[in-house]
Amino acid sequence: MRTLLIIPTLILAAAGASADTLSKQLRACAAIEASDKRLACYDTLSGTLDQRAEQNFGQEQLRITEDAPDTIEAAIADISKTAYNKALITLDNGQVWRQNDSTRLTWKVGDAVVLERGLLGSFFMKQADGGRKIRVKRIR
Repeated sequence: MRTLLIIPTLILAAAGASADTLSKQLRACAAIEASDKRLACYDTLSGTLDQRAEQNFGQEQLRITEDAPDTIEAAIADISKTAYNKALITLDNGQVWRQNDSTRLTWKVGDAVVLERGLLGSFFMKQADGGRKIRVKRIR
C-alpha cells in the first residue's frame, strides 16, 4: 500500500518541479534505490520533455548556463605564449584557455587553478591557493 502512495508522489514531484533543472531532477531519480520507483521517476521525466522544449524555446543558452557549475578546479598541464604575449593555458581536463588581460603571470605547470564565472559571460582564473585573478576566454 505504501508503494502505491509513493509512486504518485514521485510523479507529482517530478512533474511539478519545473523550477528544478532537468539535470537536478535526473539526479533525484538516480538517487532512488528501488528500481521500479526509479524507473517510474525516469518515465515521468521523459514524458515532460516535449513540454520542457516548448517552455525553453528561445532560452536554450540560459538553460545551459543554469546547469553549469559556477567554478571548477584543475591543474595546469601546459603554458605557452600567444603572438601578443598572452598566456595560453592548457588544463589537465583538456580545456584550453587564453588570457585576455595583461597581468604578468608566474604560474607553472602543475599549479592548481580555479576557474570562476563572471558577469556577462566572462570567466576568471586564479591559483587555487589565492592570488590575483586573470580574465580568460575558453579556446577549446
